[in-house]
Amino acid sequence: MTVAGTGAARPRFLANKLNMTIVVFVGALLLLGIAVIAVAWPLLQERRGQFQTDASAETLLEADPLMALYAQRDAIYQAIKELRFDHQVGKVSEADYKAFDDQLRGQAALVLKQIDALKKAEADPALDAGLEAEIAALRQVNGSGPARPAPVAAPAGKVALNFCPQCGHRLQAGDRFCGKCGAALS
Repeated sequence: MTVAGTGAARPRFLANKLNMTIVVFVGALLLLGIAVIAVAWPLLQERRGQFQTDASAETLLEADPLMALYAQRDAIYQAIKELRFDHQVGKVSEADYKAFDDQLRGQAALVLKQIDALKKAEADPALDAGLEAEIAALRQVNGSGPARPAPVAAPAGKVALNFCPQCGHRLQAGDRFCGKCGAALS
């Protein structure tokens, strides 16, 4: 005895099986993609951070000549160490070692002299005084005044006031009345 419709059930079963296979395959590809992203993401972030750090280090070296000289000194020291190692291992002959070592040591001496000269120039008290005078002049031109208000001289036995007790306006030396609100300061 045959049941009506059993012949039509087989192709539907095969179609469902094919659809399920496609769904499983697509799901497996999605999971694989998520796994690849999860593994690669930290590596990509680390690399991006490294490039940003390198770029900021290069900017710092360009902005500060002393840092650039320190970097140059460190590179020369590293080259001397590598040359010494290569000579000990036998990669560099004695004559080449002496020639390269003398050249690198000469470069190192020049860089160290430049570092000393730059440090000496930065520590020059006349330069510091000149810079402070320029800063004070710029503050007066810009109207920002001194960084800290100078205390107002008070008569003997009285407390010096820097600001008006009524309105908080900054006072000048010798003021007896506030220039903003007119309050007596005695």
